[in-house]
Amino acid sequence: MIKRLVVNDSKILDYISTNYSECLYLYIDYVKYGISNENVKIWVQTSNDHNIICVILKYYTGMHIYSKLKNLYYEEIVNIIREEKPSIICAHHQIIKNLENRLTNYDSEYGSVRELASIDEKYNYNVINKCKDEDFKQITELLLKDEMGRSYSYKSLYNQLKERNDSNFSRNYVIKDGNNIVSHAATGAEIDNAAILTYVITAPKSRGNGYATKVVGKLCYDLINEGKKIYLINYTDESTALYTKLGFKQVATIGKLVLKK
Repeated sequence: MIKRLVVNDSKILDYISTNYSECLYLYIDYVKYGISNENVKIWVQTSNDHNIICVILKYYTGMHIYSKLKNLYYEEIVNIIREEKPSIICAHHQIIKNLENRLTNYDSEYGSVRELASIDEKYNYNVINKCKDEDFKQITELLLKDEMGRSYSYKSLYNQLKERNDSNFSRNYVIKDGNNIVSHAATGAEIDNAAILTYVITAPKSRGNGYATKVVGKLCYDLINEGKKIYLINYTDESTALYTKLGFKQVATIGKLVLKK
C-alpha cells in the first residue's frame, strides 16, 4: 500500500538510518523540510505487515525513491510517477533498472555517489566569491545550456537555486572575469553534518584553465572546515578525474531517469 504523508513521520528517518548515501536528496530534504514546504510531496509504501519498504519524495519536478531492501511494489510506484510526471527520477541503480522498461518516455543514466571526508589546505583559494542575487540569472542560463540542465525549465531551475540559497539550504560559489561568471559550483542541499556538491560548470570558452578545480576545491574546503561530510553524484568519466584528484571516494551506485522532450 502506498499513501501520501500529511504529517511528518519519524519512522522515515529510522528506516533510512545511516544509509543516506543512497538517497542523499531525499534524506536531506526530509530533514530540512518534512512536509512543511509547499513544493515537497512525500509518499510511504508499506508491506502487508505495515512495515515501510519504500519512501518517495518529490521536490519541484524532481523525484527521489529509496528502498532499503529494494523490495518495493513497482506498479504502485509507476502509478505515482505517471500521476506526478516528474522531469527526473533518482534512485539506487537497481531500482532505476527495474523502472526503465516500465517508463519508456524516460531516458536512463547511471553513475556513482562519492564522499569527501578531508581536503588539503592548498584548496583554500581566495579568488572565489559567493554569488550575489544578480548572479542567479547568469548561473541559470549557463546551466541550461549544459546537459545537466536539460531536465529543467528556466523558471523551475532559477526558483530552486534562489529558494535554497535564500534559506541557507545551499550556497553558490563563482569565479568571475569582470561581470561574467566563468565557473560555478554549489551545494544542492546541506544540513549540519552533510552537504551535496552539484551544478559544477565552467563556461565553454573558459574550460581548460583549472577553474573547476579552484571553485570546487574552495567550496569543499569551507564545508569540511564547518564539520560537514561532502557527497556528490557524478555520471561522467570527465568529472570523475576532477573528483578523484580532490579525494572523493565512491560509496554507492545510483541511476536516474530523465523525461524525454
